[in-house]
Amino acid sequence: MKPASASPFMTMPPAVDYQLMVEDILAPEDVHDANHISGATGTNGLFLVLAIILSLLHGFNLYLFIFSGIWPIVPIIIHLVLSVVTALIAMGQYKKGMDARHFVILAIISATTGVFGTVGALFGFIGTSIFSGRSKHFKDWYESIFPTDNLSEPELIYDRIIEGFDENPSHYGVMPFVDVMRLGSENQKRRALAKMTSRFSPRFAEAFRIALRDPSNTIRVQAATAVAKVEKEFTRQLERIELARMQQPQNTTLTLALAKFYDDYAFTGVLDAEREKINRERAIGTYKTYLQQDPNSVEAWMAIGRLLFRNKQWEVAADWFRDAMDRGLRLPTMLLWYFECLFHLRKFRELRHALLEFGRSVLGQEDVPASIRDAVSLWIQVA
Repeated sequence: MKPASASPFMTMPPAVDYQLMVEDILAPEDVHDANHISGATGTNGLFLVLAIILSLLHGFNLYLFIFSGIWPIVPIIIHLVLSVVTALIAMGQYKKGMDARHFVILAIISATTGVFGTVGALFGFIGTSIFSGRSKHFKDWYESIFPTDNLSEPELIYDRIIEGFDENPSHYGVMPFVDVMRLGSENQKRRALAKMTSRFSPRFAEAFRIALRDPSNTIRVQAATAVAKVEKEFTRQLERIELARMQQPQNTTLTLALAKFYDDYAFTGVLDAEREKINRERAIGTYKTYLQQDPNSVEAWMAIGRLLFRNKQWEVAADWFRDAMDRGLRLPTMLLWYFECLFHLRKFRELRHALLEFGRSVLGQEDVPASIRDAVSLWIQVA
């Protein structure tokens, strides 16, 4: 039985840096990983069998050469045959793209030193397997020598104070970018546009739109160039995601990454209304594709409903949220979007019923802004 204090809501999965994940997939293989020797592969098993057989054959051949008294040319021919066979096996492993380093060593030293070389190669391989199994990965080894200090925000602030970076003796204020675009001088506007471009955030969209309507032709051109740069960066990211999906077509997380990309692109605010709508539709379609692979992804259910609401498809969005909640996929934000859909549809009776059914559980969520909790509380009182 669920405890009384248990939350009726699901929790959102932890945030994932999808762009970083895509770059990790597309990054060239680490040379240390490429040269890593596994201790349990078919190639290593073949080497062990071959080295033992060659040791026995070369040992028997040495016995024939020294003690049997047969014509010396016979052991020499046997040695040459064994050397050629070993070389061919090593070449075959190399052409197949397998790890052929130990085979090559075996072929060379067995051809020159016979049984002593095969036994030495066998012991060398065994020693390598033992010590490589105990060895650290290069990243771990490097981190142990040069540890990375991940400082918290308070520690960073403290360090800046100690180092003198935050000891500005004069008082100064910070003007929002929107106010700079409306009231600032041309030089201030140019500097603000440069900062907004280098550190783009959807919050800057309104400032960009104001800059695109600025009386100064210089500001309008710089703003248009900045918007084009932002769109170019999104196009590059799209190409990277599609390339990663081609490399790992079975990776469902990349489908979610593509959906979030279209979602973020539509949310930038720098696109015209039609292009925003197109990207929202693409995001909805990609999220639905992901839901076919993970039907219980609360993140995808939430995102589709939100995008439907942004497209002013309030009826569809309300049905979508209700379906998700009937499946047990509930988030405080999902309920709030559902309430908003019913309000826009002017279905006040259904809204009152929904508030009575779910509203009190929203009031206990501290992560919901106080102003929203107050509004929900007021609706519950009049319901």
